[in-house]
Amino acid sequence: MTRREFVGGTAASAASGAFAATLPASKSGIPKVPPAGPRNRRPYTGLDWSKVVRVKTTSHGHAPNQWWVDQYLKRGFGLLTLSNYYPSAPWWPLSKMTENYWRLHHDHPVMVNGVRKEGPFDWNKIIAPWKHTFDQKAAEKFRSWAAKYPFVEGKKMFKPLPEGVLEAPNAEHHGFLLENGKTAPSLHMCAPGSAFASGTFDAHNLCKTYSHGYHYGSGEFWGTAINRMIAGLIYADGGGVTINHPSWTKLDRELMLKLLDHDPRVLGIEVIEDSGHNSENYWDWALSTGRQCFGFFVPDWHVENKMFGVNVLCVQERTVHACLKAYREGNFYGALNGLDELAFTRIAFDGTTVTAATDKPARFEVITAHGVVKETKGLEISWTVEREAYWQGPGHHVFARVKAYAVDGSEEVLFSQPFMLKS
Repeated sequence: MTRREFVGGTAASAASGAFAATLPASKSGIPKVPPAGPRNRRPYTGLDWSKVVRVKTTSHGHAPNQWWVDQYLKRGFGLLTLSNYYPSAPWWPLSKMTENYWRLHHDHPVMVNGVRKEGPFDWNKIIAPWKHTFDQKAAEKFRSWAAKYPFVEGKKMFKPLPEGVLEAPNAEHHGFLLENGKTAPSLHMCAPGSAFASGTFDAHNLCKTYSHGYHYGSGEFWGTAINRMIAGLIYADGGGVTINHPSWTKLDRELMLKLLDHDPRVLGIEVIEDSGHNSENYWDWALSTGRQCFGFFVPDWHVENKMFGVNVLCVQERTVHACLKAYREGNFYGALNGLDELAFTRIAFDGTTVTAATDKPARFEVITAHGVVKETKGLEISWTVEREAYWQGPGHHVFARVKAYAVDGSEEVLFSQPFMLKS
């Protein structure tokens, strides 16, 4: 089942159902997490570009079976953080995943009738009293997703990964509550580097678990859920939370700002997202408020397309920890295709001048709150902030980011992370 089916199906309509009023409606009771410093306003600082190792990955990509994993490997991915949901429990490591794994090994908490209940959950036993109420026609519609009851553990789902390919936990979380207790069905977040798990396998209520009080998603106030994602990070200084597909779901912009302000480990938003949607307008709007907001580039479900958002992590060593730190520090850039057709060889800001260079000729743009302020062709670009606009008046630039377009017909486009021009 795809996210599009989910948003349009039972889970979306159930979002206004019985339990919303019984769940926490405010920020009270949010689990505390250790504080973190602000998002890095000058990414790439201190990065030795002569020693950079580029690790291709994505913060939001699904893999229901081996074919999907093969698509990432064909792209040369060096880090997999697969975004499983239904339940939102990491498929990590892949070597342990079997058919029906999370129906038979569900050990994470779930909101049940508005109360958080610890696992494990024996779904075969839980469902048995009402199995006669299943809607077989509905189950047939999603037969590839809803395995037959009673659930039996199947074969291993994935082949061993090639040597050197790294893995880290991640999941796509959904089913959050707003401050007023209402649900936000269009708000999805990923958490690369976090082992936090939420929700159940039964997003369409085919096994009637929602009807009997088991929430299909987080079921908690979004701030509570974010803190749980942060608490689940496998490295305190690496990874974080991403806000998914704002353009596709028409995410409320004020809510986006609240999410960014909640904690600096909410790293940013998806810019190139599901089915080629482009959220640069959301990105630049958030940056124009003076908030640092990293941009993420993802294929989501569309791994068969050439346009396939990729995050290129710039690290000095090829380890999971280094990769997750690159996410936290903003030491990565985005690629529209990620087919090694164009690469940044330098991105920098010294407090006065923004510079960038690529390994092949490109058409460069420097983009600020004013829009495109400089454009050139070649192997590099340099743009010096105008002092009078930098410090004064409503026309200040606020941020600067670099975009590079391949000129060889490959259609590759690269996106730097933004520099916030005031410290």
